[in-house]
Amino acid sequence: MGTEKTLIGARDLTIGYARAAATVVPDFDLVGGMVWHVVGPNGSGKTALLKTLAGLLPPVAGKVERHVGRGAHGAIYVHSVPYLFAGSVKRNLSLGRPSAQRMENAAGIFGLSSLLDRNAAELSHGELRRLALARAIASRPYVLLVDEPEGGLDNEALAAWRTCMVRALEEGDTALVVATHRPLAFDGIPLREIRLSPGSA
Repeated sequence: MGTEKTLIGARDLTIGYARAAATVVPDFDLVGGMVWHVVGPNGSGKTALLKTLAGLLPPVAGKVERHVGRGAHGAIYVHSVPYLFAGSVKRNLSLGRPSAQRMENAAGIFGLSSLLDRNAAELSHGELRRLALARAIASRPYVLLVDEPEGGLDNEALAAWRTCMVRALEEGDTALVVATHRPLAFDGIPLREIRLSPGSA
């Protein structure tokens, strides 16, 4: 399972906001077919690392070696607070230009099939969370970076999220990077840990 091709690598990387160092990151190479669990206490830079890998924040020092693009079919970041666009659930799902089949599959897996015509602004927090994850997965990213993915999900949506990611990871092309305080449960999927410490910069 997994490929040996590096999708994103970190080299002597220091991360932070507004060029202010937060923490030094151990070197690593993201490859497909694996889950990368970013762990550390509050303030250790977990969100900053995900945003830096996604290309949304510049490194304070060192470099990110990027072998995939940003956005659909590249690296996608999913915020812990769902960010959605104006319009319907279907419009949000279609923004990454997935095939009709992938969009339908993502909607079905996350229980959104009956909500496609609903205005996204009318969704509950749990529904918004499911839509944000479904939209990202429908775009078939090579690197999916998710901040606290299991917050706000009920048991059914939680099972759907895990099942969907196991399927994607078993295909071998996708690397999943997750920042969460909760233990991860992806049976049969290799797990690597990226541990951060606050004030290590």
